[in-house]
Amino acid sequence: MTRILLYGENWEGTHVDSISKVLMNKGIDHQIFDFFRIMHKDYSSRALNKIFRELTYSSNERLVNTLFLSKFYEYKPAVVLISKGINIFPETLFKMQKHGARIVNWNPDDFFNKLNSTKNLLNSTSLYDNVYSARKHLFDEYKAKGIRNPVYLEWYYIPWLHKKIENPDREFVKKVRFVGTYSKRRQEIINAIHSNYQVEIWGSGWDMSKLRMKGNVNINKLLKQSEFPQIMSQCSINLNILTKENRDETNLKVFEIPASNGFMLSEKTNGISEILKSEIDCKFFDPKTSDNLNEQINNVFTMKENDFLLMRQNGYEKIVNNNNSIVNRVDFIINDLQLK
Repeated sequence: MTRILLYGENWEGTHVDSISKVLMNKGIDHQIFDFFRIMHKDYSSRALNKIFRELTYSSNERLVNTLFLSKFYEYKPAVVLISKGINIFPETLFKMQKHGARIVNWNPDDFFNKLNSTKNLLNSTSLYDNVYSARKHLFDEYKAKGIRNPVYLEWYYIPWLHKKIENPDREFVKKVRFVGTYSKRRQEIINAIHSNYQVEIWGSGWDMSKLRMKGNVNINKLLKQSEFPQIMSQCSINLNILTKENRDETNLKVFEIPASNGFMLSEKTNGISEILKSEIDCKFFDPKTSDNLNEQINNVFTMKENDFLLMRQNGYEKIVNNNNSIVNRVDFIINDLQLK
């Protein structure tokens, strides 16, 4: 039976954790190499974390490659599936290929996003046998820059985490909620929301945001994956703002929010419009004008209850009934690689 070695960050809801759970349910032999615990050791304070991680970055990176190769030689996988891979040396991948392994990459980020890329990754692009990506609009560029075989694979929801919660007695709140990491662009869009509307944010990097000074904005700690459906489903509006540094046309929230029975107000792109239909499955706003965003928020808040519930239900059914789960995506990879 085919052996698969997964490389990535391994905790609840991450790329490799989700893939691993699907492979486990299918009885497919696999193991995980978690580089994150090596590259990001925890020290006694945030300040010490930053200092020691910078001082030990190069040595930890070398250790990652040494241990990754050791795991490979010990386990002898037929396929190595890498999530991102910014710390993997090209020579490490080359040695694996010389031993007959098929090397594939399913990168959550744009390869050429300067905030989430390295020379290691860019110098390895031609070594990957397959690159799975939802950024099909970038494939011509990817090929021109050395990626030999980009394969379109859309984002997903995780059915054991993103699901409808049946709780008719829950309190329904008239708020705008956003779950996602900080970016300047996201801050600017949320900052333009009228002060009459209550906004709640979950995600990393918001500690120093100027939004903390606004009376209508509440910034929370990181949201546990297990809490996601309750937060999404009990709120009037779940805002989706893309990461432009990754040149996204779609993202995980396009699938996670509706699958959790949440009502989504998203910025509009061609990619999202191919998945969810405006005014049927969700609502869209134009991020270039704050007037349009506030207008759409008001439109949602003033919708008739039956219309609101119908649109939310349509979004839920569109995602969960059309093969958009992580299970479907892993099935695609298995078939694409002709694994047995």
